[in-house]
This record gives sequence, structure tokens and C-alpha cells, in this order.
Amino acid sequence: MARKNSGRADKGSRYYLQNLVNDSTENLNRSILSRSPSLSAYHSDEPHWVSPLACQNYREFRDAGFLRSVGLSHLKPSLSRFWPRLGPSWDALATVAGDGDRHGVILLEAKSHFKELGTSTCGAKADSLEKIRRSLSVVKQALGVREGADWLGKYYQYANRLAHLHWLYLGGIPAWLVFLYFIGDRGQQGPDSEAEWRCRLNEMRIALGLPKYHILSDRIINIFMPVS
Repeated sequence: MARKNSGRADKGSRYYLQNLVNDSTENLNRSILSRSPSLSAYHSDEPHWVSPLACQNYREFRDAGFLRSVGLSHLKPSLSRFWPRLGPSWDALATVAGDGDRHGVILLEAKSHFKELGTSTCGAKADSLEKIRRSLSVVKQALGVREGADWLGKYYQYANRLAHLHWLYLGGIPAWLVFLYFIGDRGQQGPDSEAEWRCRLNEMRIALGLPKYHILSDRIINIFMPVS
């Protein structure tokens, strides 16, 4: 069953993320900026979070709604060529001010237990699947991943997020992809340390065939944060 993309969560990564975005924004911003020299060098102000906001019933955005929320509606035709409908529903989104009218985008995904890393295999139908395969193939080549690496299996969600970051990169949009890993979510039997997360993340990287360093490395931000 698909996860609903609005409403107040009562547990798990969505709950902790909603708390951060709405009640501990400075803590979230500080954690992100301290882990990314490229973002710190780019921004001229604190990231401005546009989802999930309490005033919008904690709505999460995808497709045209995603583009509209971060001021990139003009890219809708390009996104439609790149990816079929019902693309990633982003856990959180922010904009960052740049020089003049130019602004950047932060895409954020949050996890609080290991099952969230690898349960989302691609279930697209034939026409959509072909478009996804073509786009993933382009991204694999750009990142130095062998064509035969399985990006449609258990780690498909991570792969399609990388693909969207690469799409923005090709479009000249300053964008950063944040993966926020919560530590100590006892209710969801989550890991108790950063080391446990890093071990699983390395397993995922190897399974996807990703090199340790590639053209998007400085645009991917991993954050490990205790639940509160």
C-alpha cells in the first residue's frame, strides 16, 4: 500500500522529520550546512523549508507539485520527458538563496530503520518502466556504474533519488540530496549508532555498484541524528 503523503505522523522517520522542519529548523539547517562545503559556499541565507509544513497538513510533494513548491515549474516538460508520473514523493524540500534571482534546491529523504533502505522495488508498468530504464542508464554511465547493476530492485528508491539529483544537475540547477538517518528509534527497532547505519549504507552502495566518489559526491549529504 502506498504511503500517504500528508498528515501528522505519530512515529518513525516522518514523525521525527516533521518535528525538525517545523520546530527545530535551526538545528536541521546547522546539521546540513556543517556537512556540505559546497552548500555552505553557495547559500546566502538559511535553507527555507517548503515541506512538510504544519500549516499545509505536513504535505509531501511529487511531480509538478514538487517543481512548483521549489520554484521550478518551468522544468515540468523536462521532468515529464525524464520520468513518468508518480515519481518520488519527497520527505522534505527546501530552497536556498543564491546570487540574484538564482536559487538552489535541497531534496531530503529520512530513514529511522533499516527496512526503509531496501523495500521499494520498481513496480512501474511497461511504458513507464522503459522510460525509467533509459534514464537510469544515463545516470549509471555518468556515475561510473556498470550497466548491469540492479537499480530496479530493493534499492530502487535510493537509485531514483540519485537519478533526480542528476537530472537537476544536468539542467544547471544547484541541488543537494540530503539523506537523514535517525539513530535510536526504539519503536521501529532502528539502529543505535552511526556505525551501524554506515555499515548498511556501504552494503547498499556496493549492491548498486556505486563508486565511492563520482560527479555527484559533493551534492549528496549524509546526516546521522539522534531521535528527539
